[in-house]
Amino acid sequence: MKIRRAYKIIVALVLVVAYIVATGIYVKRKYDEMLCKSVSITIDNSYSFINKDIVMDMLADGGIVIDSTVRFSEINLAAIEELIDRNVYVEETQAYGDFGGNVFVKIKQRDPIVRVMTEDSASFYLDGRMKLMPLCDYYTADMMVLSGHLKSECFYAADTVDNYAVNKDKNSLNIDDICKFVNYLQSDELWRNQISQVYINASNEVELVPRVGNHIILLGGLDGYETKMNKLEAMYCEGFDITGWNSYSLINLKFKDQVICKRRNNG
Repeated sequence: MKIRRAYKIIVALVLVVAYIVATGIYVKRKYDEMLCKSVSITIDNSYSFINKDIVMDMLADGGIVIDSTVRFSEINLAAIEELIDRNVYVEETQAYGDFGGNVFVKIKQRDPIVRVMTEDSASFYLDGRMKLMPLCDYYTADMMVLSGHLKSECFYAADTVDNYAVNKDKNSLNIDDICKFVNYLQSDELWRNQISQVYINASNEVELVPRVGNHIILLGGLDGYETKMNKLEAMYCEGFDITGWNSYSLINLKFKDQVICKRRNNG
């Protein structure tokens, strides 16, 4: 009796295994024969350095075809990621598919935070990690500008204080410090919206050009810049609502514990 029962169990297990194997073979055959149904390309932010047409052209130029003429099983998702990641404006790519034959490509663009314009006529973006990004031939991002007495070689130089100096003066502003200051402005909602330009003048001082108000903000050096900007914020919130944005031509924050404002000469 026990032998007969064991025999039935073994037969049942064999049948189940056979069914699973047969089903697997069938599904694999169908999967191998399935054509690509659709391609969905998602780009994660509002910049237009790349778009869906550019991505498809990149893939085509790289010999990768994704359309209804291609078997889904033949699409190399890793190769898609690798190819798109070569684009200088791309931070990261994720490519994957589903069991319906649909391909999904998600692209994270690099996020520029400032456009640099040097005195030797070079122009490029810096991203959030302060890495260089070239300008785009067909798209210009609207953002804060860093300009003035800067040389492009400072941004390409080796990681040493001397090489990062704006000029040969030992007291020269340091490019690394300037970049940290720009990052600080971009991380603050008020300054991100209010400051349109950071300018390094001939005296090695930082000037700020606001979006609202016809005045220049003289920051001086970058020592204690957070305290200086806090004083400026207090003046905007407590003073300019009374005197008006255009009462002054210059706001001087160079000196400790005081703000010197130069009235506009309307005569």
